[in-house]
Amino acid sequence: MITFGLGLLLGGIQIYWDFQRQQREFSKTNDYIIELVTPTAARAVHTLDSELAAEVVAGLLSYNFVKSVQVVDELGNVLAEAENSNDAPSKLLWMTELLGDRYQTYQADLVLNEYEGYQAGRVAYTVDLSIAYQSLYQRSITYLGSDLFRNFVLIGLLCVIFYSYFTRPILRLAREMESINFYKPGSRRFSLIKYRSDEISRLVDNGNRLLESVELALDSQRSVEIALRKSEEHLRQLIDRLPVFVAARNRDGYLVFVNKAWASVFGMSPDHLRYVKFKDVVGEKLTNADEILARDKKVFDSHEDFFVAEERWFDHNHQPLYWQSHYTLLQFHDEPVALVVSTDISDRKKSEADIAYMAYHDSLTRLPNRMHLVERLENELHRAKRHKYYGAVLFIDLDQFKNINDSLGHPVGDVVLVEIARRLQQTVRDEDLVARLGGDEFVLVLTVLDTDLTQAIHKATEVGEKIRVCLADPVYHDNLELRVTCSIGAVMFPDEGLSVHELLRYADTAMYRVKEGGRNSIAFFNETMAEQVKSQLVLEGQLHKAVEEHQFELVYQAKVSVATGELTGAEALLRWKHPEKGLIGPGYFIGTLENTGLIVEVGQWILEEACRKLQEWQQMGVWQSGMRLSINISPRQFRRSEFVDDVKATLRDIPIEYGSLDIEVTEGVVIGNIDDTASTMRELCDIGISFSLDDFGTGYSSISYLKRLPVATLKIDQSFVRDIRIDRSDKVLVESMASMGRLLGLKVVAEGVEEAEQLALIKEFGCDEYQGYYFSRPISADKFLELLRDSHGEIQLSGS
Repeated sequence: MITFGLGLLLGGIQIYWDFQRQQREFSKTNDYIIELVTPTAARAVHTLDSELAAEVVAGLLSYNFVKSVQVVDELGNVLAEAENSNDAPSKLLWMTELLGDRYQTYQADLVLNEYEGYQAGRVAYTVDLSIAYQSLYQRSITYLGSDLFRNFVLIGLLCVIFYSYFTRPILRLAREMESINFYKPGSRRFSLIKYRSDEISRLVDNGNRLLESVELALDSQRSVEIALRKSEEHLRQLIDRLPVFVAARNRDGYLVFVNKAWASVFGMSPDHLRYVKFKDVVGEKLTNADEILARDKKVFDSHEDFFVAEERWFDHNHQPLYWQSHYTLLQFHDEPVALVVSTDISDRKKSEADIAYMAYHDSLTRLPNRMHLVERLENELHRAKRHKYYGAVLFIDLDQFKNINDSLGHPVGDVVLVEIARRLQQTVRDEDLVARLGGDEFVLVLTVLDTDLTQAIHKATEVGEKIRVCLADPVYHDNLELRVTCSIGAVMFPDEGLSVHELLRYADTAMYRVKEGGRNSIAFFNETMAEQVKSQLVLEGQLHKAVEEHQFELVYQAKVSVATGELTGAEALLRWKHPEKGLIGPGYFIGTLENTGLIVEVGQWILEEACRKLQEWQQMGVWQSGMRLSINISPRQFRRSEFVDDVKATLRDIPIEYGSLDIEVTEGVVIGNIDDTASTMRELCDIGISFSLDDFGTGYSSISYLKRLPVATLKIDQSFVRDIRIDRSDKVLVESMASMGRLLGLKVVAEGVEEAEQLALIKEFGCDEYQGYYFSRPISADKFLELLRDSHGEIQLSGS
């Protein structure tokens, strides 16, 4: 077809060139004809010779292609005209009409040169182009026909040759190619064509080599695919064994991949969940499915990773789960997916819930603790004010519970506390609150008792009595019958201006009044108690100010040898130099210092101030070797884990002579963990500090702990010495304590000696030293320095 087309194209070009040449020749012919007839026609027009003009017309019509002729003068008058009568159209007229118009008119102006170019008229004739070009058309048709015949012959020969040498071998190769198994291309080869070494044979050779290469590539690919499948399987196993939940979802909300952990949450396998709609899987188990899918959309739209701290799910057993998820965009099999990797934070959430619960509940009894109590009581106060009803706060303390702990141990005490908590919860209504403050203290909040205060107090009293009776029942544990009673302090609310903490303080005050009155009863907070509480609050504020403004000072009371009357040391005593009340003894404020915790700060100041004075007196030479300065240490300060380090640091900063400092402790320090107490005392004894047991006989005196503790001095309380002359019992007790101290190898000091008779008796009983007004009252440091100087002078005088 290409050859045929090219032949037609070339033939067309040849005919076009002939046509162009024929046009040029015809144009020359017309020019010749005009040149030939113009002079004759001009004379005919000039002379108005019709016959001559007719001859010109006849001459032009002699040409077979001229259709008509006209000769006119300068005025447009026709001088002669004629038309060829033979108007039969040519058979090739269609070609002329295809190329343009059939007729074409030629004209020429008739000019008389002898009259300076005067135009006498014009001659015009019309040509029939179909007749003029008839010979051209015939030649072209003949040429075109012969050319077409030649092309057809040539095409036929080419087709036969092309089919034999190219098409048939290629068709055979195509059929062989179609029969090749492209999964096993090496199993078949293209057949070679004999006696050929042209492109086809090269194509066959190259095809066979290509099949071999494909076979090798497929073998390699199969190996790679096997390795990839193994790798993918290993990766899948790895992902399935990771302690995370992995899921990938596409834009349409379909799951395209999940690991085993994710699928197991919904009781399915990963294969069953592939290309399943996410909402169909979670169904009603997940209330925020739309929110999850919205996060997927955010990943697709923003192409940014983001982190979700907490998501709530439900597994197939309807158990709640909490996940922490990371969202990221991933191309998975040429498809963008939202990859979500989640970790299970359910245990952490449970731990946080447990921590939150324990923050508001007691770990032993599971009752609300102080924090819970304060928040609930705050709400109850507002509710009571709004609805105009009364409630009550009952502060409960177990009587003698400490004996159970000390004698049977804390585990038994815990059993009793749990049972007490259970009984309290059973005694009150569901809307009431039972809380444990710590130790053996409980608080009950009774809500909505009555709108009448009298009736509300009556109901609170009934509940209190019911609790007192209920708690008095024995608690049985390991064949033991344990009994406890309780002291209950009560306060009504709301009361104008009272806060939660003031309510608890008032209830606590009322409870302590019950303790002081004999225990195992209930008492309501009253105005007298309120005044005492108010005074206590004022005192606390003043003491804080006293610490800040250094209003405390030390006074010193001499310790004297019973045998010689010589000064053997002193005891540093605390005094409060009140700006309004003057010098106040510790009995007024020491308990408040203990309760507020200020005793630790004040006790450290006492230690440092005593050491400074002792160092000063030693440097002055008035403090003799063997003399000891005693200071009092509170139980709260002594039991601090930093106490030993504080003492050592003070002695490093304020060096004093070894063995010149004595620490007085009460029996309250000893009662409790005697092993820790003994360890602390021994560690301080190693740096030269001695210990005295103060107020002996007023507490839980026991010879057993005297034997175990490194105590050097036993101090008999002044309450026994005061009436020693007139009270036989006191006399016997002082004599017994002095004898016991002597037998244990302890120095015995009698306190409160004010008369010579008392001194004579304690000397008779074998006491080593004494303190009291008989020798010296507690005096300031300056006055005690004078006393030291006087004593030092007497010693020097007696020595000389």
